[in-house]
Amino acid sequence: MAGQQKKELTTSQLLSVIKKSNNFSEVTETWHDHEEEPVFCHYLYAVMQKHGKTAPDIILESGIERSYFYHVLSGQKTPGRNMVLRISLCLSATLTETNQLLRLSRQGVLYPKVKRDAAIIFAIEKKCTMQQANDLLIKEGELPLYKANRGRE
Repeated sequence: MAGQQKKELTTSQLLSVIKKSNNFSEVTETWHDHEEEPVFCHYLYAVMQKHGKTAPDIILESGIERSYFYHVLSGQKTPGRNMVLRISLCLSATLTETNQLLRLSRQGVLYPKVKRDAAIIFAIEKKCTMQQANDLLIKEGELPLYKANRGRE
């Protein structure tokens, strides 16, 4: 059955297979020949390409240490939530792209009922810079993405 399906399954199709299967081996057979599980660094690189940003661009704009960012980009390290958000804002990533980066880094996606997350969503939707988003968080009394005393004022 799985060997006949060479076409990529959508997430909803895979979910349907999972719900209808009697045992997990049927599920694994279904996706065995399909695309690999997404990896954070691969998706990050694709988003960087889409938005025309290079590693030096992100390093300069985000203030993330150079060696750390290259470890993230190579897959040696997985960044925490604030780092993902900083990178995402520097990329001018969409909300969908940001949430996918958060998912792939095993961080919680942005949730609009949480005030801090709502402010970040607002910043993403309004195409704010990382500094503008950080300033908004500080103004709202929320935990900033980074400490502003490191030359980012």
